[in-house]
Amino acid sequence: MVGKRVLSQINGITTASQLQKSYSDSSIGWTLDTLAGRCVEMSGSAETATLTTTAALILEAQRRGEPSAWVAGCGSTFFPPDFAASGIDLHALPVIHVPEIKQASRVTDALLRSGGFTLVILDLGSKVELPLPFQTRFAGLAKKHHTAMLYLTCKGEWTPSLGSLVSLRGHSAKTRTSFDRFTCSIHVVKDKRRGPGWGDTEVCHGPDGLC
Repeated sequence: MVGKRVLSQINGITTASQLQKSYSDSSIGWTLDTLAGRCVEMSGSAETATLTTTAALILEAQRRGEPSAWVAGCGSTFFPPDFAASGIDLHALPVIHVPEIKQASRVTDALLRSGGFTLVILDLGSKVELPLPFQTRFAGLAKKHHTAMLYLTCKGEWTPSLGSLVSLRGHSAKTRTSFDRFTCSIHVVKDKRRGPGWGDTEVCHGPDGLC
């Protein structure tokens, strides 16, 4: 699989889905360098690894000293203690709860217009419709400020993406491979730059007592 990374374990890191993850320094794959300046959709359904992979991006940004923001547009969000245990500084992660899509879109627009964020996350959940005018504006602002605009959606892998302005669409999955081992994978089903079919795979292990 193109983009697959061979990862070394880092002890003591627990992600949003209560998995301990491995990270590499490679810019190949599902990284901020790949997503910068683009509107990206990450989908997931049963046994998803969406929060795991999103937490990794936030942590990558914070390690670079670059800010991220999370807009909860579906009425729920991640479990903060899990993100904190992964190494994410919650004090440096603004989270805005706006359950109405239009209001959430306006907040996202303001964050992108500021040009102050490397990563902006809009969690849409199962509300997988986003007005075209907002998508158009987000695409232009993401490109202008070199920001990764990440939409999180809850749907099947082969369900169409939010729209034609989504530059990259990945579908995440998590598979238990042994008692305390998991494979968190992303299969890219749409990529306007490289073409679909590549992916990213990370080996995870569950923390003691939770496997």
